[in-house]
Amino acid sequence: MQVDRQQFKEEGYNILREVVPKAELEPLRRSIEHMVDQRKEISAQRRFPSDPRGGDWESSGQPRLKFDADCDEMSASAIEFLLHENTLGVSQQLMAAEHVVPHQFTCICSGSRDVGPMLWHRDIGPGEPAPLRGMISNMEHHGPSYLQWNIALYDDSVFWIVPRSHRRINTEVEHRQLAENPSVPLSDGIPVELNAGDGVVYTHLLLHWGSYYSSKMRRTLHPGYRPFGFAALPNVHWRHWEPGFYHHLPHTTRKQFEAWDALFFEEFDRIAAIFHSIINGDRDQFCAELAVLHPSPYEQMVSVIMLSKLANRVYKLKHITANPAALWGNGRDIIYLGNHFTPEQATELWQRFQPLDEKLKLPDEIHQPGFQRTSEYNPNDMPTDFSVDDFITSWET
Repeated sequence: MQVDRQQFKEEGYNILREVVPKAELEPLRRSIEHMVDQRKEISAQRRFPSDPRGGDWESSGQPRLKFDADCDEMSASAIEFLLHENTLGVSQQLMAAEHVVPHQFTCICSGSRDVGPMLWHRDIGPGEPAPLRGMISNMEHHGPSYLQWNIALYDDSVFWIVPRSHRRINTEVEHRQLAENPSVPLSDGIPVELNAGDGVVYTHLLLHWGSYYSSKMRRTLHPGYRPFGFAALPNVHWRHWEPGFYHHLPHTTRKQFEAWDALFFEEFDRIAAIFHSIINGDRDQFCAELAVLHPSPYEQMVSVIMLSKLANRVYKLKHITANPAALWGNGRDIIYLGNHFTPEQATELWQRFQPLDEKLKLPDEIHQPGFQRTSEYNPNDMPTDFSVDDFITSWET
């Protein structure tokens, strides 16, 4: 399947027809429906007395499958499709990287009732994992470091986007409208009309919107992909899946996931080495490790900011009672990374990042229209007076 890289760079998305080949559409629908039936039954069994009979699946306006948790031998083909030349292969065409790896694999489903429109947003928090201008500049220099998909198994026009919004911050007009009502069409927004089998691949930095969630049949695959061997630390560098489903997969596919699992742990180990170089005040090791994680000469500070956010999560893991999955990715991986540090080391690590963290904050916590939550962090702007060398100097002194 051919992609339009120039359109993706300029517009932030590609719409691709018949991503699911016609002969594979019905078998894929059956695999998904098998998972839905199982998830509904489990949800009903696990409900609280005050819940509806169908539990959280019935109460959700947009229930989702998680393939790594929901698949079995009868539905493993759904995971195999996300390694197809029309999905993983297209993602490889759009990313300049040695490896492209699934970050998540879910399916967005219709609920049992109409819940209406959601909120316009980018799939980032304010300043998370770095200020928007920094991530935009990263993409301009290196290409996309994360790709999301919507692949419709039934006709779907729920999804709207604002083309080209991935190359800029919100306009003043958008800012005012999103502050007033983030659940109505934006003037530059367009619906993405997908026929059954069609897909749209897009960057999560793009402003987008779920226009109306209803009970109309919706089964839309929603995978994400990230690179390894990339020019920079990807701005989605965690994963939502965790091993434990491989035994359902054919041998070749299982081996592929095992190899990808090893890539994640290799990166966690490198991040741990960078963190220990900071704790030890070792400039040379820090620079050497950062050059492997972010080999490009452009926007290394963006990766350092992402590392600061991760250092904060390691600190919280060691000092605060919290669900690890609420801190980072699938939860299992932050535990693995955290095991490289004692509580005292995690405290010292976070203290070394404090000068940078203060540079990223606003005077007060405010609501940021078009982002996913309120925050005290600057949503858009990189520090203007704090370089990588300044960061090193701040923990050397």
